[in-house]
Amino acid sequence: MTEVPGSPPTNYPAPPPSADYQAPPPPRKGGGWIKWVALGCFGLLLLAGLMGGGIWWGVMKATEGPETVAKEFLAAAAAGDYEKAHDYFSAPLKEVQPLEQFRDIASAQSSLFAVTDTTFNNRSVNTSGAELEGTVTLESGTKLPATFKLVKENGDWKLLAYHLGS
Repeated sequence: MTEVPGSPPTNYPAPPPSADYQAPPPPRKGGGWIKWVALGCFGLLLLAGLMGGGIWWGVMKATEGPETVAKEFLAAAAAGDYEKAHDYFSAPLKEVQPLEQFRDIASAQSSLFAVTDTTFNNRSVNTSGAELEGTVTLESGTKLPATFKLVKENGDWKLLAYHLGS
């Protein structure tokens, strides 16, 4: 073989081994892909958990106002403060159930408003309003289905409809 002047030689001999030189370890055989699959699955589960938690938090935050109104309405009615409870009504509900009619119904069925716990399993909020569905636990320990429909009225959540019991 002839060499071109000015170019590096092509046949270098291997360097002699030195006392400090350590050969790299041989590549591992098998099992390496399992680690990456496991990490990928863990990453997907973590991402799904974060997304689910974010959605849950968003729904809870969005229904916080309607839930507060429903609970305050029940507390006012249970305390016999029917005017305050009636103030949580929207204008359309006030037309359907004026204060005198609400007072008569609520005082006749006051045990329905004596609520110790509310649980809303179904919640929805959209541009037209909010709806809460679940159960209320009465002081007697009885659990009843409950539904509250609310609407924004002058920037405040107001009851559009409510239903306690079957």
